[in-house]
Amino acid sequence: MVDASVRFTVLGPVRVLADEGPLDVGGATARAVLALLLIRGESGAGLEEIISSVWGSPGAATRDSAYHYVSGLRKVLSRAGVDAVLESRRPRYRMLVTPDAVDWHRFRRLVARARTERERHEPQQAAALLREALGLWRGDPLSDVGDRLEPLRRDMTEQRLVAVEALAAIEARQGQPDEVVRLLRDVVTAAPIREGAAALFIDALTALGRRDDAGEIYRRLHRRLADEYGLEPGEQLQAAHQRALRSPGATVAVHAPVGDRPISGLPGPDRNFTDREDELGRIIAAIETAPVCAVHGMGGSGKTALAVRAAHAMADAFPEGVIFLDLHGYSEQRAALTAAETLDRLVRRLRVDATVIPVDFDELAAFYQDLIDGRRLLLVLDNVRDAAQVRPALPGPGGCAAIVTSRRRLTALDDAFVLPLDVLAPPDAIALFRAVAGPESLPAGTGDDVLRRIVDLCGRLPLAIRIAAARYRASQGYSLTALEAALSVETDRLGEFDDDDRSVTASFRVSLNDLPDPIARTFMLLGLHTNGTFDAYSAAALAEISERDARRHLRYLGDRHLVADRGPDRYQFHDLVAVFARQQGSASVPAAERSAALHRLADYFLRTADAADRRITSHRYRVPLALLDREAAVPPLPDYDTALEWLVAENGNLQRACLGAAEAGLDELCWQLAYTLRGYYYLAKRWQPWTATHEAALAAALRCDDRRAEAMIANNLGLALLEQRDPAGAAAYYRRARELFAVVGDEHGENTARANLAWLHYEKHDYQLFLDELRPVRDFYARSGSDRNAAITLRGIGLAEAELGRTREAIADLSESLAVFERLELRMDAAMTFNALGEIYQRIGAADRAAGAFEQAIAAAQRSGSVFEQARAHHHLGELAEDAGDTYTAHRQWTSALAGYETLRAPQAALIRALLDGR
Repeated sequence: MVDASVRFTVLGPVRVLADEGPLDVGGATARAVLALLLIRGESGAGLEEIISSVWGSPGAATRDSAYHYVSGLRKVLSRAGVDAVLESRRPRYRMLVTPDAVDWHRFRRLVARARTERERHEPQQAAALLREALGLWRGDPLSDVGDRLEPLRRDMTEQRLVAVEALAAIEARQGQPDEVVRLLRDVVTAAPIREGAAALFIDALTALGRRDDAGEIYRRLHRRLADEYGLEPGEQLQAAHQRALRSPGATVAVHAPVGDRPISGLPGPDRNFTDREDELGRIIAAIETAPVCAVHGMGGSGKTALAVRAAHAMADAFPEGVIFLDLHGYSEQRAALTAAETLDRLVRRLRVDATVIPVDFDELAAFYQDLIDGRRLLLVLDNVRDAAQVRPALPGPGGCAAIVTSRRRLTALDDAFVLPLDVLAPPDAIALFRAVAGPESLPAGTGDDVLRRIVDLCGRLPLAIRIAAARYRASQGYSLTALEAALSVETDRLGEFDDDDRSVTASFRVSLNDLPDPIARTFMLLGLHTNGTFDAYSAAALAEISERDARRHLRYLGDRHLVADRGPDRYQFHDLVAVFARQQGSASVPAAERSAALHRLADYFLRTADAADRRITSHRYRVPLALLDREAAVPPLPDYDTALEWLVAENGNLQRACLGAAEAGLDELCWQLAYTLRGYYYLAKRWQPWTATHEAALAAALRCDDRRAEAMIANNLGLALLEQRDPAGAAAYYRRARELFAVVGDEHGENTARANLAWLHYEKHDYQLFLDELRPVRDFYARSGSDRNAAITLRGIGLAEAELGRTREAIADLSESLAVFERLELRMDAAMTFNALGEIYQRIGAADRAAGAFEQAIAAAQRSGSVFEQARAHHHLGELAEDAGDTYTAHRQWTSALAGYETLRAPQAALIRALLDGR
């Protein structure tokens, strides 16, 4: 008999309910101690068990803390005068209450009685007892004690699920499938998977005529078992699925005689399909020679529209019909069809009586192949997840054919003709936008310039273009300029590609949700921290995985069109996928993990940039690098050319990492990376990233309070500004660098800054003052053994001597410096010196010697990768040709020079254009 004076609940919030109302026993910790003692019942709990259960581990709290809470509970119960005693018989504590006063113990006794009634074959009495037991639950057990008592909570939840399954099994045997569905709806979607409950649920859905829903549940469970546990469904679950497949279903016509034209399901042709003519022709040609054509591309690329268009175009060649089947391989609302369900639906589309369809999978596959053998059918198997899902349904040679579409490269379909589908070419993208927008809202005279910018912002992805064009058509008074402005805001761009029925974000999310967690993490980290193309080494650094695993991740992403191949070991996001990856990463990756990934990436770039710089700018002064204590995979850079190739390929990512390091407070890493990149920036004349990284680096050096670093970065910034013809700005930085080098006692740095300041005199044509400043610097470099710096300084001296008319001395000094550059294999410096010699020979009328020097300059510049020095040499070779009356050669040389200068956006391009226009 229940003692009405006090009741305890743990099947929900932990409560003490007395006649006078609820008792306040304290906070979550006190409630956890009470709940533990109530659940343990007469067996009680020892002090160490209380500590480990409530506080997490032995020693997590002092014994005094446990005594305090036990004492507090005893006082609450004593003051309330309830019929409950907290007994202390050390080393254990017991809560002495009437058993039925605790809902947990009452629940267990009711379930035990129900088990007895089932064994006595009294299902109705057992069901009543189970309903009473389950009625005691008021939510999750122990719901207001936080993370405490988690093992107890799991055990209690498990026992409730066992009771629910027992009641559902009784209801099923009593012919109550609707009640089974009500009981198990939440159980089937919970984790871990309970196959017995799932089989009951599928059988109930089947009994209610909901065969498709039953199949959907099976597919979801099948996928979860494979993805989360690496398992196949058990016999009980598979048997339920087979029973669902045998069910005729409420919506499928199955009794028409074999031989009638099959149920097609083929959508009508898209009237706005104005593109993909080349791809359409390739599909039609392929189907004439091969039974299967597999079309793959990223979500939204128009695979389905192309397949449907091809099916309509070829319909006459398949007189027995066309069958279109969506396999839901990538769908937010529905799980992918299994191979058995694919075959089952195709057989039913062929109007086969359901009673003759085999249940066994192998027999069903053979039955299907016999059914289509010798017929002229075209199958369009759309939205395929993988080859296994569709392989049993593919026809062999001799009559039938299939067009398969997927977001994956179905490489396992060995005999299929494979057609990759990329984004649209600009003219096709514009044509699609015009077709969807319609002539009434987009007159024929509308210029292509703004449309080209709009479709580029759409990534030339058909789905995005269709949504943007439809929105433009539907929005009265909405100009193309306004549409372009809306799409230009990256943070809002994906939101513009959503019209309720269609969504680019939803399309991408399906692909993301299909990824295993580690690969999804790599995808999002790449989106957060890369720009342009990237390689496996960057992915390895970001995700903190091996290079081998990184390559595997990138291949996996590439096979699903979430990244695109861009040359050997280079990958790139589609523009809209990049935006999606950044947004998902910002929302899903914790800030600390994002910061750690950036640190690893910047660390990787610093390591590799330093190795590359040692190849292309050897003998340069270097600083000890502030690297993470970690093993980092870096690409092999065995020679000058591979080092330069790496720097060119990673240019955008290097700048992004440097600026990102500054924003993240990684100041030492920021300035060191900028300093390391100076040689490449000087070689490649990358003025914008040079200035941007060094301005960030200068601020970082100031925050580090590192005067030497500040001096070195200021010195480099001065050179960047001088290269961009800002002598005043350069002078300010050079003076700042010289002062700072003097403060820290760096004589080498001080002389370097002095040499750089001297070049300001050269720019003002004060060549003698330039020489007076530079010669002492050259002497210092010679004394200190800095051969490269001494040779660079001597080259400057030679240039000034030439300007002063001391030609013999100039040629001698330039030749001496050239010998050092060639000995040290300094290709860029050699190219600059050859050009300087050529200009001197040109000035004194030695045309042949000048031409020879310029040709050598081109060869050295090509070896160094310097586009600027190549353009400079072509410029002067054009002048030599013009002076010789060879206008054809002059035009050719100047055209080459212009191409180089324009690539760099160098100011010399204007002079070359004037020379070409003047002719």
